[in-house]
Amino acid sequence: MTTLAIITAMDSEYETVRKLYDFSEEGDFLQAKAYGKKILLIKSGIGKVNAALAAQKACDAGADILMTTGLAGGIDESLQQGDIVLAEKVCYHDVWCGEPNAKGQVQGLPLYFETRPNIIEKIVEGTPEGYLKVGLTVSGDKFLTDAKRLKEIKKEFPEALAVDMESAAIAQTAFLNERRPYISLRIISDVVGKPNQEEEYNNFWQNVPEKAAQMVDVVLKALNVEYI
Repeated sequence: MTTLAIITAMDSEYETVRKLYDFSEEGDFLQAKAYGKKILLIKSGIGKVNAALAAQKACDAGADILMTTGLAGGIDESLQQGDIVLAEKVCYHDVWCGEPNAKGQVQGLPLYFETRPNIIEKIVEGTPEGYLKVGLTVSGDKFLTDAKRLKEIKKEFPEALAVDMESAAIAQTAFLNERRPYISLRIISDVVGKPNQEEEYNNFWQNVPEKAAQMVDVVLKALNVEYI
């Protein structure tokens, strides 16, 4: 049976997923079975280091695929609160190792960590039309509120849709562990640079909490066991 680890950063994100399935407290992580897969649920804490440590623990526990889910900021004007972004690739927006590396590239590693195309295809085919936005998610250790910094990121990564603090670190860990597949599934909590961004973020759990949980179940249902 395929083992899929779901990694969330915050308590609120963790609890929304925990309510989805009949998790038991066997071993180090909550475990459940859903759609022909063994599910591990892991809370990492916020930020790249916490995310990488949790991802490594998931790999050590035998996870065949890593999934990071939770909130993200929208950094494209086409997005609004409640939109769901499935990353076809991820990278860092706050890494610079000097020439000849590209902005966002860790020296010796690819600039982009790409989700396997067959995984993207399977998920898109199995979800309602328009349910997902598919594109680039960028990660960094900062909660973005500065419109000036947003413009810098969009200039460096014009195709970026969403920004978070964990996805690239989890993808890098998966890459370094025998290039295991990963999924970054994020729901937009706020759109960076909007005048009411802070209010939008603070009100997220009052506005669309059910969708944050449901998106995980919708994607897992769409993703059958033959993806590796």
